[in-house]
Amino acid sequence: MKLWLTGTISIIVLFMTGSTVCAEVVLKDKSEIVGTWLLESVAPALDRPRIEENRIWEFRLDGKIVTSGYNRHFHSTDSQESNYHIENGKIATDWPGRPGKTIDYTVYEKTNDTLILQGGLEGFYFFRKQ
Repeated sequence: MKLWLTGTISIIVLFMTGSTVCAEVVLKDKSEIVGTWLLESVAPALDRPRIEENRIWEFRLDGKIVTSGYNRHFHSTDSQESNYHIENGKIATDWPGRPGKTIDYTVYEKTNDTLILQGGLEGFYFFRKQ
């Protein structure tokens, strides 16, 4: 009886959490994300309210990423450039002001026109291809 109950609880927990399992996309190289993407919004979790962003992220083939537009943290328009690379199928960007540290992103979902990144400082990043 105890073994049956433990197995049943495990199955119930699996079904309850199954809808939140990450659908991670493993990148092979930079060419899969190169281009200009509009960061439309961010959210701490998929099921939490989104915060509007409206910033451009340009992933360049040479390993540079340029972010530009209104920065809600600094309350001004800015442009920042840093380096990025693909490591273990994920995006690793230099962390400005923290030499040797990276900000890492998993590609949660990707189509030709949309990109959702998980990680970084905000949680989830929702992009549309420009």
